[in-house]
Amino acid sequence: MKSRDTAGAAQSGYLLEYGRRKIRVCADTFQNLAQIFGEDEEEAQGEDGADARQARAVYMMRKRLAEGRQLFAGNLKEMADMMNHVADESVRFISLGNRRQKQIMKGLLGEGLVARDIYLVQKGDGRMELSILLSTKGRASRTVEEAADYLSVLLDMRLMSARRNPFFIGQDPVCFFFEEEPFYCYMTGTARAAKETEEVSGDNFAFFEADDGNFTIVLSDGMGSGEEACRDSEAVADMTETMLEAGLPLEMAVQLVNSAVASEGKEGNMPTLDLCSVDLYEGSCRFMKTGAAASFIKRGSIVEKIDGGTLPLGAFGHAQPRPVECQLMDGDYIIMLSDGMTEGWPGEDGEERLETLLGCIGSVSPAEIANTMMKYAIEQCQGRIRDDMTVLAAGIWERNRE
Repeated sequence: MKSRDTAGAAQSGYLLEYGRRKIRVCADTFQNLAQIFGEDEEEAQGEDGADARQARAVYMMRKRLAEGRQLFAGNLKEMADMMNHVADESVRFISLGNRRQKQIMKGLLGEGLVARDIYLVQKGDGRMELSILLSTKGRASRTVEEAADYLSVLLDMRLMSARRNPFFIGQDPVCFFFEEEPFYCYMTGTARAAKETEEVSGDNFAFFEADDGNFTIVLSDGMGSGEEACRDSEAVADMTETMLEAGLPLEMAVQLVNSAVASEGKEGNMPTLDLCSVDLYEGSCRFMKTGAAASFIKRGSIVEKIDGGTLPLGAFGHAQPRPVECQLMDGDYIIMLSDGMTEGWPGEDGEERLETLLGCIGSVSPAEIANTMMKYAIEQCQGRIRDDMTVLAAGIWERNRE
């Protein structure tokens, strides 16, 4: 039996490496294409006596074509980087042994669940994932949360259902995935106000948790205000959420969104992008800002300011904003703002005064923090709302492990 397990492991390793090689070949192809499209063409010199207006039109056309080639080359390079990132991911199959698998199947059968094909996988970051084929015995259905509780006891490991699982387990066998439960949990709160002359806000945001255990906050402030600004910032927030939920790294997602905005060619369309991604297993977080206002981390009465980026989306080429990394602790709060929260204050010191206010607020819910800051900002502007205002707050706590 041991030789059969060894042969199976060797075959799985070979297939995994074969897939990686195929992905890397595709990545190299995209890299080569990126170099070809990214090569600068020599600018043709205008002939003597040529019409100045016609020469300028030709120059502008060539400039737009060159910019389009550079954007396309950047996108190809990003595709290659994404493929290499996937190929570099490592997993290790952990054999449970026939005896252990039979114990698990017998335990689940006692709870009305029929199980087979149980695989335990350790990912490159050390986190465990379990895949198992489940169906119900008889007509009674079970929820996937119930199965997670049973498996946690049988494997002596805190497991939770993966987000991609169906909610119910039925009579037809389906492969379910279970992951280690994150060490941290969170709660969110928001407060927002539209510019007093507009019906809709030009700010859009999203809170979401991806399958890799990262909780992400996205805030985008559209250029100007009103419906057009709302459409621009909504598109940025939606694109960013889709890419990060698909597993793309933070830097790559920002660069792809920037390329999408730049390719539209609208000079007045330069929304901001403010990102904070929290690793719920480690408690670390990363901020990435393009033209965004400052953010804050509140730890009791101590407040740390995270300065905003200088350029909005579409205003830079392929240079990426530098991420700011921080380590969170139990009870910390993350606060993110649109620039309407800090502009128009007497003395132009909105950021400093909000930072002072945060240090005076006690341990309350994220919603209370957001509402308190919004109320205070409007009061300082004498009740006027001259720009869209948004506050996003998230509290991070350690889970009760008992």
